[in-house]
Amino acid sequence: AIEDDSHVELFERRTPRPFRPSNSRGDELLAGIGFNVHCQGLSIDVLQNGAIQPAAVHYSVTHGAPADHAAGFGVQGVDESTDSGAESSSGARGGLRRLEMKRVEYAKELDDLISGLIRSAGEHFKMRAQFASARQQAGVKLSRHIPPGVPAIAHYRNKAIECAQRLNSLTWNIAARRANCFSQALGIAVTSYLASLSDGSHASKGYASLWQRHGYLVTFEGLLSAVGKELGMIEDASIAVQMLRKVNIVLVADDGNASLSNSERQRVPVAHSPYVKWVSLTCFHTNGSHSKTQYRLEIGLVPSYYQNRVPEPLKNGAAVRLFPVLFQMGVDIRQWGVNAGRNVSSQIKDKSKGGGLSSSESFGDAQNTPGMNEGVGGLINDGDDDDDGDEVGMADNEIGFQLNVDGFRKLNAYAHSVNPTVAGVSAASSAPPIFDSSEQVQVQNLAPHPLLVPLSESIKASAGKMEHSVLDHAAASCQKLGGGSTIFCKSGKDRTGMQVTFKEAQFIQKFIDRKEAVSSEEIFAKATTLRIYGNRVPICEKNAGEAMYAFNPLQAQFMPAMLKPPPITTQWKKPET
Repeated sequence: AIEDDSHVELFERRTPRPFRPSNSRGDELLAGIGFNVHCQGLSIDVLQNGAIQPAAVHYSVTHGAPADHAAGFGVQGVDESTDSGAESSSGARGGLRRLEMKRVEYAKELDDLISGLIRSAGEHFKMRAQFASARQQAGVKLSRHIPPGVPAIAHYRNKAIECAQRLNSLTWNIAARRANCFSQALGIAVTSYLASLSDGSHASKGYASLWQRHGYLVTFEGLLSAVGKELGMIEDASIAVQMLRKVNIVLVADDGNASLSNSERQRVPVAHSPYVKWVSLTCFHTNGSHSKTQYRLEIGLVPSYYQNRVPEPLKNGAAVRLFPVLFQMGVDIRQWGVNAGRNVSSQIKDKSKGGGLSSSESFGDAQNTPGMNEGVGGLINDGDDDDDGDEVGMADNEIGFQLNVDGFRKLNAYAHSVNPTVAGVSAASSAPPIFDSSEQVQVQNLAPHPLLVPLSESIKASAGKMEHSVLDHAAASCQKLGGGSTIFCKSGKDRTGMQVTFKEAQFIQKFIDRKEAVSSEEIFAKATTLRIYGNRVPICEKNAGEAMYAFNPLQAQFMPAMLKPPPITTQWKKPET
């Protein structure tokens, strides 16, 4: 039985049981579970002949960054006792991308040291052979072993042992980190897939057959800034999303049979879902190669749901392979600092020593923003307990552009497969899209698909800039191609709340106007209504204990216009929790 927790503060409640709040990011035992995951739906009904009829549905999955927060990101300048997990005994820092690069570096270093050790041992034996006959004549017994005191050999041996230990430690840390990040991303992607199934319009438009042939498109929209800890989160998320390509999803009607085979005993019950009974994840290797590992995820559904809601192309053991793409664009003051090549935290501290910020050339009109003279602490954090390090440490103003170019290439390949532009070729006859070089050595460079030209132009214009239109066009393209979308920032509550309400406002206005080009003023007005009266403020309270968005005046000043929060919702102070 679930105890009554109505007297407990909302953000401290542990019901519903499957929900993991953002303040549990540091819990190692929960590191493989996505946190603050919500399936946000918007339903539009119309009144016809006195009766209300459902007209349109919009789904987005919102969540925190799929990264190994519990392991940390080894940010320099931060208390290592609270963020040392990413480096531990390996000496490496950052998220998976940097750690993988460091692992390659260690492997090369170890290979060079071993070569040096072999070379030194060979030189030792060669030199000893020159004196062998003289020693034998003198009656000295020759040893086939290398004495421990040879300087060159001892040097290479000790260095090789030290490097091998660092490499092994880092390899283990990467394996554990990949498992945690992949597990989070998989749960989020499956949530998007099941949400798309629940939306009957996807089946009516024939998308199910496209998913079965070409894969289910799931677009991750990241709002992280490429500096400090959030740079590590971007690196983790990019690898986790890429790993989703290995997953094939099979929907199964649960017959309730108690007698299970050995393989079926691996089923994990889903206790709190009215429709999903269990899940089972198994791995297999194509062509006998571990580098080609694939995963088969079976989802056991209630028979009535399976029969009534699952489209025919997805029944009878049909496997749907995930086609994940990631687009990333920082939208806050931290990203502004990265683009400007400046350390935001240092500037704020320097300019506040005299009693407030006063440099208009650096911060524009921000110095006139109410609350700017209230001190430096907390000016650029979002109220989480582990904010230290978010704006310090290494910055990378290239990673977002690189990820967006890679995401476009993948999305472009998918668009050409499901919506061919070649005469005489249909989606049913076109070849499945090529994800990356692991599937085909030579990846063909395709011209931008007509649907993706706006996205292509936005990405070209985004180098070194805070270009929110990249996410806007990516989301619109994904919707036109029948895919699902997810939105995330660090915690999945504040920046994510602004983005999802903006997308919903666009959806509403396009439905009303029946056209793609709609009024920005109307969209902003509807987004403001959703941000004030919708479900995002309660989500903030559920996670942080404050029924407000965790933006302060300085943060709001630097956000893109379409993501600026209503002032009434941001009179925020950091909660004691």
